[in-house]
Amino acid sequence: MSERPICSVSDVAPGTVEGFTMDGKDIAVIHTEAGRWFAMDDQCSHGRFKLSLGEVFDDEIECTRHGAAFSVETGEPLSPPATVPIQTYPVRVDGESVLLTL
Repeated sequence: MSERPICSVSDVAPGTVEGFTMDGKDIAVIHTEAGRWFAMDDQCSHGRFKLSLGEVFDDEIECTRHGAAFSVETGEPLSPPATVPIQTYPVRVDGESVLLTL
């Protein structure tokens, strides 16, 4: 699939995550304090809870339901109770647009 805009840079403040939908798929877009951008499925693999409701700490996102943490870069679980990775997607910024490839 081709690269397309999912949001604008101003939609996601540094150090936060926001949820968006593309092609019927819920996506969490993460903007780290260091200015890096990431995208992943917007669902915790442990508790089936939206990661876009979570908190971003450096290069990790924590699900607020049970405290499971994931790498924003790889989707790998970093702490229990999660053991299954989250699907990640290529993302880049072009001007004011955040572009995603599903």
